[in-house]
Amino acid sequence: LLTLLPWEERLKVEVGEEETRGAGTATTVRVAVSSSARNGVVGVGGVVEKRSGLRDDLELNTFSFTLGPRSEQKPYSGQLAAMAYALWMPLSDVTSERITMVTNNKAAVLTLRRPHQQSGQEFIREDDELLKQAKAQAHEATKEGATPQARFPTAKSTTLNVARPKCSPGRVLPEKIGLFSKRVDKPLPGKHTRQLYDKLTWKEATTLAQLRTGMARLDYYLHRIDAASSHICGCGQAAETVEHFLFRCTQWTTHRREMLECTETQKSNISFYLGGKSSSDDDKLTPNMQAVRAAIRFALATGRLDAR
Repeated sequence: LLTLLPWEERLKVEVGEEETRGAGTATTVRVAVSSSARNGVVGVGGVVEKRSGLRDDLELNTFSFTLGPRSEQKPYSGQLAAMAYALWMPLSDVTSERITMVTNNKAAVLTLRRPHQQSGQEFIREDDELLKQAKAQAHEATKEGATPQARFPTAKSTTLNVARPKCSPGRVLPEKIGLFSKRVDKPLPGKHTRQLYDKLTWKEATTLAQLRTGMARLDYYLHRIDAASSHICGCGQAAETVEHFLFRCTQWTTHRREMLECTETQKSNISFYLGGKSSSDDDKLTPNMQAVRAAIRFALATGRLDAR
């Protein structure tokens, strides 16, 4: 079904049993459509009822076809496809006659957009019977081994659901992106990172982000972007990397005392102090926030990461 332009006339739509009791009172052609999802495919079916001059003189025609695999289609899109097919093929020769289309999928009906109320009871029973026949045709189109008879467009939401896992397999950073961050925290990105930042102030969060990404106001990084004349630390012993700054620079020995008191076995483990996890850690393992906060306080106390 093609999207209508704003000024084009819409179909009249009735939603729910109460509203559709009179559907088909003045109708010479009625169509019931349905869809089915089985055996890994989506099929659709329909029944077309044409009346001649006499009420009892009815002509019934059925149709069914396999829309596509369940990974690409769903019953909702099947209903819309069945409506389009019914108007396109079985009713292509119908002119100047009133047509009623019946479906049991409310979402498909609401797509047509314009609610309209009528009254009457007699045709509800007949509509139910037509829907049962349409469902039988849809089941026929999803029997074992059924294949699509034609290529139909995939529903947008289904396309997105199929594409998302391909775009971010395993929820990991691309191989060449964030090498330092992945060394600090292997399962990035992950839900545990939210625990690190949610309760931090803006100042604390920006400090932790500098330490976790390596893009810090330290000479090693600044020199790489031509913002410092040398990558050597002020202590003169090594490049001023995040690890050197946190654990080895002799300029900050006294500031480091609180950090070292947090653990006996992880004193030089950058992942531990920055809230990282290894790929072998349990999913329920949470960051040691005492150590993380100690590392943040250490960095703030030195003033080394402040804007210069």
